[in-house]
Amino acid sequence: MGDVAAFVAHMRHDLRSPINAILGYSQLLLEEGDQSSLSVTERDDLGRVADSGKQLLRIISDILDPAGITDGVEEYAFRLRLATRPPLIEVRGCIETLLEAHEHAPVGDDLRRIHVAAARLSELIDSVEHTFRVRVATTDDAPQLVSVSAEAIEATGDVGKGGGSILVIDDEEANRVLLARRLVRQGYSLLFAETGEAGLATAAREPVDVILLDVWLPGLSGYGVLARLKSDEALREIPVLIITAVDDAQSVTRCLALGADDYLAKPYDPAVLGARVRACMTKKRARDFDLAYLRGVARVTAAALAVESGQFTAESLDEVVRRPDALGNLARLFRRMAIEVAARQRRLEDQVQQLTIAIDESKKAAQVDEITESDYFRDLQARARHFSARRAARGGDSA
Repeated sequence: MGDVAAFVAHMRHDLRSPINAILGYSQLLLEEGDQSSLSVTERDDLGRVADSGKQLLRIISDILDPAGITDGVEEYAFRLRLATRPPLIEVRGCIETLLEAHEHAPVGDDLRRIHVAAARLSELIDSVEHTFRVRVATTDDAPQLVSVSAEAIEATGDVGKGGGSILVIDDEEANRVLLARRLVRQGYSLLFAETGEAGLATAAREPVDVILLDVWLPGLSGYGVLARLKSDEALREIPVLIITAVDDAQSVTRCLALGADDYLAKPYDPAVLGARVRACMTKKRARDFDLAYLRGVARVTAAALAVESGQFTAESLDEVVRRPDALGNLARLFRRMAIEVAARQRRLEDQVQQLTIAIDESKKAAQVDEITESDYFRDLQARARHFSARRAARGGDSA
């Protein structure tokens, strides 16, 4: 029974990933409204695709429920094939019809992504027993997942409007493209990594405000990435939103215990995704503000010590005085007072120096007076006068 439970957990993840693509891209096209080249009838077909995607999600959740495991793998495989066949036929039929009319249109790329995801889902359901044997033989905590084929991800670069930088760590291209399409239009700039190791390297190298992290990654798992992020002093303050097809309570608990800020199961509601990302952004900015405040307090404290030791420089508070809050006011007041104190100190030093010079001159005068008033000096003066008189007398005799 333990093997079957593990199989159910993995299959819920694997099957929800292509359903995420079916729902995500069909909803994206429907949201574009008049901007797309689809007619009203074709949009109705696309609506049926989205409804079928929701039906498939309900079927997966109901049949592959770990809490209700009572049957063997064969029974699960039979029930899955039977229940998912009608909505899968609906999805593939509608998408193939739309592709015939729009294969070379801009919407053709998204329609092909839905078609590929539906084919992948069908393959997974048809090979449940084989997948079960592979899963049982795998002991790695982060098994290699088969990516949904899709066209190369569109270049997003710096298309964001300054809303913040988001790092997406997900090995499936379809998931990365879908997140990029949704988040770039909300004003965010996107960075991407296909493995946990690459994600950690990107976070250490680039300024990142929020990380969207999948759990099942090739190599280092999402759990491992999360643990390393939260143990790194330079990265631990970045909010991490788990976005994954692993939807069991044990995974949620594990991620939150490791320090994740939120957990969102695929397929996700676009509105919920936007709200969770905004909440993470708000938390990051609040924490950045707190850290900047603490740095400002430390700078003012250091400036006070510098004033005491006579080493204060006004430039040391330049960053803090630009703050518009109470700490900025305090820094501006402190700097003004420190400058005034330094100026008074310089004036006092000048006065002391002048007084020292005056004292030195007075001492010299006193020393001169002391010498000139001595008997010895008066005797010398008398001798000098006598000598001068004799010289004058000899000069007169010569004449």
